[in-house]
Amino acid sequence: MDSERKIDNLSIVIPAAGNGERLGLGPKAMLLLQEKPLVQWVSNKALRLTDEVIIATPPGLCNTIQERCPDSRCIEGGESRQESVGLLLECATREWVLTADITRPFTSLDLYDSVLTAAKTTGAAGAFMAHEVAVAQLANGKIKQIIKSEETGLFQAPQAFSRQLLVDVYKQAEIHRWQEQSTLELVLRAGYSATPVPGEKNNIKITSEIDWKLAQLLTEYLT
Repeated sequence: MDSERKIDNLSIVIPAAGNGERLGLGPKAMLLLQEKPLVQWVSNKALRLTDEVIIATPPGLCNTIQERCPDSRCIEGGESRQESVGLLLECATREWVLTADITRPFTSLDLYDSVLTAAKTTGAAGAFMAHEVAVAQLANGKIKQIIKSEETGLFQAPQAFSRQLLVDVYKQAEIHRWQEQSTLELVLRAGYSATPVPGEKNNIKITSEIDWKLAQLLTEYLT
């Protein structure tokens, strides 16, 4: 346990309520790497940073995941990631909230630290992997424009926010009925700025069969 890394004013929330429909292997939270489910790897890493770790679980798995993650708090998640994060936010008690992703179990503790540090400058931050080549914006089957690599970033995790900022963002989302795929998109839509932090090549997102095969080769980054 890295007691020197513990951050007193931090809540880490883990929205893990998905059923893993795209990968087709059942809820991703329970996928096993080296005989431990992904949710256990991620929560154990989070507990090295704070003692307030809260997990939103798939329906019917709250007790099972609580047994696997006894030092975290488990609640049943919502029908969408946005709803699950909202439920987790209601349970979080600390000044800063960091969202961890069970589909990214290889995120380093250093990246968690860097994202949180950056969030303290603007209230919000997220990890982005730099593109090594230019990317194209496409529309209606045509190339709309070429964007230089240094002007783009590939979305990663974690993300970190001021709890007060997130509470306001969720109030606005409820009023305006906003629905976004990520919490960071909601934050930007609400008019707040966010700081990008350089991501990590090993910080892959497990969403496909190929990703799952690649994950077997990256287990050295689990701890």
